[in-house]
Amino acid sequence: MGRPRVLVTGFEPFGVHITNISSLLAEQFKGVQRLDHPWNASHIEVDFIFDILSVDQAGSVRTAQRIKEGESWDAIVHLGLCEQCIQPRIERRAQDILRMRIPDNAGRQISDETLTGDGDRGCWIDPSIWPQDAFPSPFEISIDAGTYLCNETYYRTLEALISSPHENRALPNPALFLHLPPETVIDRAVALEFVKATVAFMLHPTPFQPVDVVAGCLLNSEGDHMLARRAVGHDQQGTWEFPGGKIDENESWRTALIREFDEELNLSVRPLHPLGTWVHNRHDASLMIHLIACSLTTPSDEPTLRVHDHWIWKRGGEGDELDWTGRDGEMDAHLAQSD
Repeated sequence: MGRPRVLVTGFEPFGVHITNISSLLAEQFKGVQRLDHPWNASHIEVDFIFDILSVDQAGSVRTAQRIKEGESWDAIVHLGLCEQCIQPRIERRAQDILRMRIPDNAGRQISDETLTGDGDRGCWIDPSIWPQDAFPSPFEISIDAGTYLCNETYYRTLEALISSPHENRALPNPALFLHLPPETVIDRAVALEFVKATVAFMLHPTPFQPVDVVAGCLLNSEGDHMLARRAVGHDQQGTWEFPGGKIDENESWRTALIREFDEELNLSVRPLHPLGTWVHNRHDASLMIHLIACSLTTPSDEPTLRVHDHWIWKRGGEGDELDWTGRDGEMDAHLAQSD
């Protein structure tokens, strides 16, 4: 197995800024570099490629276009300047909105417009389990990448990744957006080491062997999502979950979700896109639970329960009295934050 290839992007200066910390850092990621392994005392050799994006529509879709043209990397890290940040922010979600408070460098200024109308998109890894003391600076996990070029770029990249061939992988390779404070707030050398640590965790995101699991976020016409309660005699009986299960060998995330809904509920679903990932460490394995937005192929269908004994439609964040399977309660709360 060869060295992992990682793309790091930054942006040109914009607005009143003469420089942009994101491009100054991105330019440092060229060629082979050695990183510390995030979970043990070993090292990782990584082949880096960098790209500086223009602060306009062409720049926002540049990485997505490269993906569509067949380029691929083992991980993608988009860097951007956050003028108000006092510490780095790892973004878990790209919002389906463009609301530009200032024009971009091409003079474009869109006040309130969806990017696709398909909804927000989440990433394929869970940075919430990464220990703060493994990084050179405190950081924040965020679900608000803004509504400017940073968010637009992140959204377009995540969109392109799920549409691209996965090279016989169950999932696309991961992409994250990392917002950095200005150089008046964070030392550039510290920021550089922070990006390196982020890359190392992206390549090895869990402490144990990862096991990919899909969970379906099936919505009805009112915007409520389906939950099902695990029946007596089944693992974690009596707990509520988003239906789904493990991705089998040689199976994609789409085919796994279709199969699981058919096997468990006798429902035919259409997988759409990821809403986020939550890791649950269990029995020396790291279950990476990927919450996938999906829809019924026949909207009038009702479920037939096979491993569950009850099902409900529920609004995100409501009904905290439920006994949850694993981290499904956090996933439910995340949906409330996304409304």
